[in-house]
Amino acid sequence: MLKKLDHQNIVKYIDFVQKDRQIAIVLEYVECGSLQELIKRHGGCFTETIVAVYIKQVLRGLEYLHGKNVIHRDIKGANILTTKEGIVKVADFGVATRLDDEPSNNKMPSSAFAGTPYWMAPEVIEMRENITTACDIWSLGCTVFELLKGAPPNFELN
Repeated sequence: MLKKLDHQNIVKYIDFVQKDRQIAIVLEYVECGSLQELIKRHGGCFTETIVAVYIKQVLRGLEYLHGKNVIHRDIKGANILTTKEGIVKVADFGVATRLDDEPSNNKMPSSAFAGTPYWMAPEVIEMRENITTACDIWSLGCTVFELLKGAPPNFELN
């Protein structure tokens, strides 16, 4: 799926390398790492102004993905990378799905439990049918909270 995506705020797929039974996916290099890593390096949270700059770019990436009927399903600080120029790139499409794909034996259905629990929308946790792009917006809201407070909502709960 990532091979077909082309947007400034989506990490670019370059190639894959297969050796024996192992596959390595080669992606563009995003030198500053994830927003989660940046939070840890810079005191545990960001200002509202910085969060607004980052989230605006994530929203551009999500607008592009959703226009292509792609749901990321794992939006969180660890999956948002940034360059030294401050360009944000959505990464880690391991549980992403397309709304118009037919289920197959090698594809997780869009209603499957996928993502990271503290950032998951209720409909994903409940494994409801007809998951929509709205679940990414829920996760993005949790990510805003994470960037402002240093952890997602309810992080203290088991």
